[in-house]
Amino acid sequence: MANHTINHEGQTISYVLQRKNVKNVNLKVRPDSTVIVSANKMVPAVYVEQVVREKAPWIITNIRHFDQKRRLQENREYINGEVIYYLGQQYRLKVLPAENGETVNIKQNEICFYMKDINDFSRKEKLYNRWVKEQARLVFHQSLDKRHAEFNRYHVLKKPRITIRTMKTRWGSCSWSKQKITLNTKLIQGPRECIDYVILHELAHFISRNHDAQFYNILALIMPEWKERRQILKNSNDNGMYV
Repeated sequence: MANHTINHEGQTISYVLQRKNVKNVNLKVRPDSTVIVSANKMVPAVYVEQVVREKAPWIITNIRHFDQKRRLQENREYINGEVIYYLGQQYRLKVLPAENGETVNIKQNEICFYMKDINDFSRKEKLYNRWVKEQARLVFHQSLDKRHAEFNRYHVLKKPRITIRTMKTRWGSCSWSKQKITLNTKLIQGPRECIDYVILHELAHFISRNHDAQFYNILALIMPEWKERRQILKNSNDNGMYV
């Protein structure tokens, strides 16, 4: 891989050139705004640069799109109408005064915060983070129970424990020595089928530590549509994370 840059109407575009066994020059803007260009090793770098220049308006449009989505997710204001993603669905936040205790409820296409002080930003942030962790813990354990039962039909494995934390670059990881799977809290934003895929992915690593043929055979045997699920996760990924 090699890093390159071009200038388009005063804006610098950086891209990573990957040499692969492909027929065409392929461009992709990742959700973290990284521009990836793949081309056959026989294609001259000057021709690749020409393609990037021709696609510059498209690249800039996509970079701006992903930048805006990240800002929306990272800089929450906790105000009415703000978008929240949960289990692959888009919800609108609604902040309401609480008659009793402070809670979070889902009603149709809204996630409702019931607050003693609807203007207390710090309290809303704490309430949201607590709710997200509670939902993640519940959903992730439900998924692990089901995926582990499926897994044991083919490979006997002691069910690992789950830890949950926010990670910048991974949806999940596993520790063989500690017999645990660590899942990214933000995974709760994705569809259930993607959560299932990540958990199965980590379970498979207890049998094969590398992404080798055995590893992918396990995925294909237990979840034949794993590639589709992984692609859904990649397409909906707002933070440049990978598994």
